[in-house]
Amino acid sequence: MGGDEMAVDRAAADNLAKDAAAPLVTAVLVCWNHERFVRQAVLSALGQSYRNMELIVFENGSTDASRSELEGLQRQHGFTLICQDNVGVVGAMNQGLAMARGKYLTPLATDDVWLEDKIQRQVHYLETHPDVHMLAGGMQFIDANGQILERGLKVRSGDKSFSELMRNGCSVYGPTVMLRVETLRRLNGFDTRTKIEDYATALHLTRAGYRVVVLDEIFTQYRRHENNWTSKPIWKERLELGHIFRSAPEYGQYIRHNMKGYFRELSGKSKMAALRLLINEPIEWSWNDVGIGLIKLIAPVALLRVFTRIRGIRHVE
Repeated sequence: MGGDEMAVDRAAADNLAKDAAAPLVTAVLVCWNHERFVRQAVLSALGQSYRNMELIVFENGSTDASRSELEGLQRQHGFTLICQDNVGVVGAMNQGLAMARGKYLTPLATDDVWLEDKIQRQVHYLETHPDVHMLAGGMQFIDANGQILERGLKVRSGDKSFSELMRNGCSVYGPTVMLRVETLRRLNGFDTRTKIEDYATALHLTRAGYRVVVLDEIFTQYRRHENNWTSKPIWKERLELGHIFRSAPEYGQYIRHNMKGYFRELSGKSKMAALRLLINEPIEWSWNDVGIGLIKLIAPVALLRVFTRIRGIRHVE
């Protein structure tokens, strides 16, 4: 695909945003304990340059002041607010899909922020590329205070295939995504067997023959803070996602790419679980992972503690 086709025509997108007959977009926001960030996220949705959209916000049983913050915003702006027990992000997104009246759906966690013309640019692209069913792009990182961080996320842009996504990992990032509602419903929505819904949806779509495209454009500000779900290792969730596609020929490549280091970590926590992983999964046999992991399995705990202490002393010296 050429560069001209991959780029969004800004002037044409501007015209589409002003068109009264422009397609309806359903924005689905999911909140859980985001009292510090939820106002900025909601206002980034309400402040979109593209006007023909409906906003549905799920307050997923937060234990902080998120609900009161959202109720105040709802009284002021009049969007749909659903306050409920925590059904998880995927569960709430499927509820939003069932309620959606739009042609397109775009999800956001309420600790992240959309750029002002995010929806406008994506609708124009999807309207001019009717064979594309999922569209994503790049993200800019911000900190807990909303300050832009130096490091950004470089995307692997272009058309995505099932094989590439299995081999090379996820390059379709949830906070940047827009999907065709009809297509998503045809696939029975977001897969409830995994928490990694962006990766799973891209895999399901490409495996079914639908076109998924990532643009080399920034659509979203992704907030890094201490309570980010992905700030902690998600080995178990990656393995669960992989098992959904275990019958695929690329499954071994998926495991070798996404599970590097898991055996080493698991060996220090549960020897039986580590052995099951080694026996049942096609993990990569490398010194840094399997080699060190096997030493952890075989060596007495006391010896490992001494070795760790010696390494620490040498590092200080």
